[in-house]
Parts: sequence; C-alpha cells; structure tokens
Amino acid sequence: MTVKRDQTTFRVPLTDAFHQAAQGFYHHHSEPQKRKRVYLNTLSVQAAQFYLTCLGIETSLEKSESWNPTLQVLADTADLWVGNLGRLECRPVLPDSSTVDIPSEAWADRIGYLFVQVDPALTEATLLGFLPQPEAASVPLGQLQSLETFPEYLEQLRHCLSVSSAPRVTLQHWLAQIVDASWTNLDKLIAEWQGQDRAFSFRTPAAKTGLIEPATAGVKQGKFLTLSKVSEERVLFIVGIMPAQKQSAFNITVEVYPAGNQAYLPATLQMVVMDEANTPVLQAEGRQSEGLEFHFSGGAGERFSVQITFNQFTVTERFEI
Repeated sequence: MTVKRDQTTFRVPLTDAFHQAAQGFYHHHSEPQKRKRVYLNTLSVQAAQFYLTCLGIETSLEKSESWNPTLQVLADTADLWVGNLGRLECRPVLPDSSTVDIPSEAWADRIGYLFVQVDPALTEATLLGFLPQPEAASVPLGQLQSLETFPEYLEQLRHCLSVSSAPRVTLQHWLAQIVDASWTNLDKLIAEWQGQDRAFSFRTPAAKTGLIEPATAGVKQGKFLTLSKVSEERVLFIVGIMPAQKQSAFNITVEVYPAGNQAYLPATLQMVVMDEANTPVLQAEGRQSEGLEFHFSGGAGERFSVQITFNQFTVTERFEI
C-alpha cells in the first residue's frame, strides 16, 4: 500500500479489504440512506485506523460502536476506540464539501474528531485535520487543526486523562441483550466464581453466592477486575440495571466482592461512584467486609463512573444509563 502525505494531510488508498468490510455492514441494513452512511463511516474509520497504526498507536475495531451492526441502527457513529484513551470520531467528508455535520449522538464521549474526505470514486481517503471538540453541529473545514499536531494532542490527552481501558458502557443496551464481550451474565459469572480454587470451596462459594441477589426485573452483568500489576489481587465487580416505576428512570446497583480464595475484601480497598463531573457521590471502604454494594437511581442518558482503588492502583469503569 502506498501512502501519500504532505505537511498537513494524510492520504490512504481505500483497498479492496476496506470495501469488503464496508459492504459487509452495508448489507445489514435496508434503508438506502442508512446504508450509504454506514458504508462511508466504515471507510473513514478504517482510513483513520491505518493512520494511527502508522503512528504506532493501538486501536480496536471490536470495541468501536461503529463496528456493531445493531448499534449502527441506533446511531450515526464513526468512532474508533484508541488505546486506553477512548473513542475517536472519524467523520467522513464528501468531495467538494466545505463543512461537515456532527450528528448529536457523536457529541459526547469522544476524545476528539478526525475528518476524513473520500474522493468521488471511493479509491482514496484524505485525513484533513482534527478538532478536540466541535463548537457547533456544522463544522467549517477551514477551522480544522493541522494533522501535524494530532500526535502531540493525543500525547497531551494521555497525560491529562485518567480513564478506564474499557469503553463507556450504555446500561440500557443490556436490557436489549446487547452486551460487550468483556461482561458476563450473572449466572455464568457465579459458576466461574464457584469454580475458582476449589481447594477453598468448603468455606467460600456458598457464602459468596448467598451475598448476591439475582436480577428479578432487570439485568446484572459482571467481570473480574485485577487490582495490581504485580500480584493476582482480584475482585468480582457486578453492575445491575432495572427500570423504575417513573418513566425513563432506572434503578442501578453496583457491587464488589472478593474473588479467588479470599473470604473478605482487602481492608484498604476503596470504591467510589462519581457523577459525570467526576464528583464523588458515594464512597465506601473494604474494611475486610464480605462485599460492598451501592443502590441509586438515574435517568436515561445520565453518566457515572465507578473507581476501585487498592494500594495506589486504580481501575475506573464508566457507564451511561
């Protein structure tokens, strides 16, 4: 593949492989305009991924909402998951356009915006520039920042942001049975939990499973979190969502339990629930308890994060109701 570049842009040939991926998503949809948007979004995301790969920056198509046919129906998104930073929106720009529109669903939860112009024959894409955050829904291309400064912007972002390596989870998707592979159904999770270190099964699994209440009218999903880079200290992290009686409101549960052969949480473990402004709203410490549990409610679209800290090591999981 030959890549052409000048001081301010980066041009990438749109290969057969790029088009095959776009056609694969194209055939998932029937509405003509949706098909066109998905096709262009897919080409733009792949061109941006190639550019970032040339910079040595890790990306993941699988963690990107633009790579999920079900989510493509719900939103006009062209996001690309970038390393441990978050979602980069890669907006396609039509030939001879002087502006590009940013759909409302792409205004939040983005680390920045790359603008990718495709030629009329769809044989080449040109990365024109970027913006950290658009100031309006319609962006004049003359306002874009130079692509030369984009690597520096990402490096600054890496130093300024302290975010989870996992993308933000939209909890309402769970009610529609749309669940990321990093999360596990509660029943399967408990079975795995019981299977950990069976030498200790005489004292832990029965007590453990009795602590966790099943999701009666909602959904609970969980995962194991590693709380150290040098040891095997792990906890079981569970989040649940259930529709509330009030319209567009939901009841949320957040739980953490010891994993492996541990009967109690570490005394110094701390769990904090923060609002969208990163202001702590709920907080508790392990204090060698059998588990921690928070209950709260929120409206559709509200965001929060859960931060679990142990011995200066912090894991942050981010959510949208």
